[in-house]
Amino acid sequence: MRALLIYPVFPPTFWSYEKILELVDRKVLLPPLGLITVAAILPQEWEFKLVDRNIRNVTEAEWEWADLVILSAMIVQKKDLIDQIHKAKRRGKIVAVGGPYPTSVPDDPQDAGAYFLILDEGEITLPMFVEALQRGETSGTFRTTEKPDVSQTPIPRYDLLEFDAYDSMSIQFSRGCPFQCEFCDIIVLYGRKPRTKTPAQLLKELEYLYQLGWRRGVFMVDDNFIGNKRNVKLLLKELKVWQAEHQYPFRFNTEASVDLAADQELMDLMVECNFDAVFLGIETPDEESLQLTKKFQNTRTSLTDTVDKIIRAGLRPMAGFIIGFDGEKKGAASRIIKFVEEAAIPTAMFGMLQV
Repeated sequence: MRALLIYPVFPPTFWSYEKILELVDRKVLLPPLGLITVAAILPQEWEFKLVDRNIRNVTEAEWEWADLVILSAMIVQKKDLIDQIHKAKRRGKIVAVGGPYPTSVPDDPQDAGAYFLILDEGEITLPMFVEALQRGETSGTFRTTEKPDVSQTPIPRYDLLEFDAYDSMSIQFSRGCPFQCEFCDIIVLYGRKPRTKTPAQLLKELEYLYQLGWRRGVFMVDDNFIGNKRNVKLLLKELKVWQAEHQYPFRFNTEASVDLAADQELMDLMVECNFDAVFLGIETPDEESLQLTKKFQNTRTSLTDTVDKIIRAGLRPMAGFIIGFDGEKKGAASRIIKFVEEAAIPTAMFGMLQV
């Protein structure tokens, strides 16, 4: 089986950094970690090609080569996902889709004509899809309520990527988040009990990147890197040794909840491993909105003091903010700007809350 993996166009967002990427001669900030993990889970006797449409278009030769087209997308990639489904169908290809957007809104890709919907977490549903193909089935939807053991997830197929196009590599240690923020779909997709890989497993992934020649930034894509503090400390203690032995080939950044500031040992370990930045979902300085959206972890201490502790530990905060919460009082944007200035946050990102 020859599988063509296509990652749809990602429209401009605060994660895109188009102008900054031009300055460093890169096309895309991060690679499609989901698709290269899919390639690792599928039978390795298959042949794979990957096209990230944020880098280039699919060639006619690649369309011709493929027996099967697999697409994965987030909701912001909806338009191009639908377009690529149509293009693949016009060429008579088997079309399978998965990822966060199809998992959340399966009717959209199904209405567009996708033959197979591989939903939820692929460690469980991808083998179901392969078995269906072996039985000669031509369509199907594969779902599960079970959460897989990510310590069994294989090393992603980083060899399929066009390394020179990316500013940073992506790697994942955990899935899930213990909190209950009302506007976030992470706990719906991955649950509230963070599941982690083993330290040895993650170090093998880093070693593979190292052997492939990567020597730039690595983004830990966990939605909350510190969701399981015990396990992340075990990882960092081993990562610190690995980094020193390899002469610190990677600098890391990640996403974490603001309670990171309450754990000095954890922050120190991150800095010792060459973490230099952390994305914080601050959302708003308005406590009423934080309470309403159940982001209680942001109300327990002063957010200004929290950011200060993280900066003093040696980590650069990148803060995300949201405009448009229910019941939001007039002047929310001005209050956010004032907070950013008072807290000395160097990078602030704004998003509109959308239905």
